[in-house]
Amino acid sequence: MSEQNLPELEFEFAIKPSDMEEFSDILLEFSGRAIDPDDDEEKEVARLNGHRIDISLARQRFDELQDLFDSISPEISDLGAHIISENNCFIECCSKDEPEITPCSSLVYIDEIMVDPQYRNMGIGTEMLKRMSQVVDMNKALVALKAFPIVDDETEERTAELKKQLKHFYSKLGFRHSGEHYMVKDARDCHTQRMRAMAEEGE
Repeated sequence: MSEQNLPELEFEFAIKPSDMEEFSDILLEFSGRAIDPDDDEEKEVARLNGHRIDISLARQRFDELQDLFDSISPEISDLGAHIISENNCFIECCSKDEPEITPCSSLVYIDEIMVDPQYRNMGIGTEMLKRMSQVVDMNKALVALKAFPIVDDETEERTAELKKQLKHFYSKLGFRHSGEHYMVKDARDCHTQRMRAMAEEGE
């Protein structure tokens, strides 16, 4: 989606240690939202939230990473079955030019990304992910999410067409299927990481 179609919005992002004190040194929570300032009530038109797990540090504390994943959320626990091997988190398939399996030192898991139906197809979801990558440390990270739309059941039905549209959206951004329900991406394919890599090459 061209950024020319992106409406004038205000974006807010925050990151903080997890409220689960026993994991606060290895687990961060992040959240973001997009607001339409032209709306009389400054309507929230998009939101995103998730967790960042420091895998390198977690391996020093946990004999089994899956035990940590099990303690965070059912979705992250389920994801662990697809990305943990020999107590390490692995990127199943890296950047297009690097087919080998590469260990990741962190996991960025997106619990929720939502765009108001009236504001879809304007590039807002893409912009939310881009801004997330500017706030959250994505170095040697695997980015993952569950590949179904989270919707308000009272106002929007989770239809097969909506699921198809969302999977197509993530695929265009470089996410690949992992198991039946998850999509994953090497963070090196994220916008900010590419920009940093290009800047380093130019030095």
